[in-house]
Amino acid sequence: MLPAIAIIKIGYFSFTDVIFQHTDHKYFFISLIVLYPAIFLIQGVITAILKSNIFIPLVISILGFVITISLWANSSALGYVFVYILFALLGYGVTRLFQKRKRTN
Repeated sequence: MLPAIAIIKIGYFSFTDVIFQHTDHKYFFISLIVLYPAIFLIQGVITAILKSNIFIPLVISILGFVITISLWANSSALGYVFVYILFALLGYGVTRLFQKRKRTN
């Protein structure tokens, strides 16, 4: 739930002039390319560390991203969701792999 809230807040602060007084939306593009993938990657790692199901937190974060895109951007940014899913699965898979190697040693 926390990653979804972070995604929505980042979208809000990036697309409105609440914090940064800007005329373009470069902060939103930075969040699309850097911050959101990092959030999904960290979520995958934490989910693997906690040994919980990755799909429920992933769906909640995807819904947070879809809400953000629906409110402040156009639908062309929805294509990024597949990249974010890959980042989450990568974080989950690599962490689980390290956990298995640690147990066998």
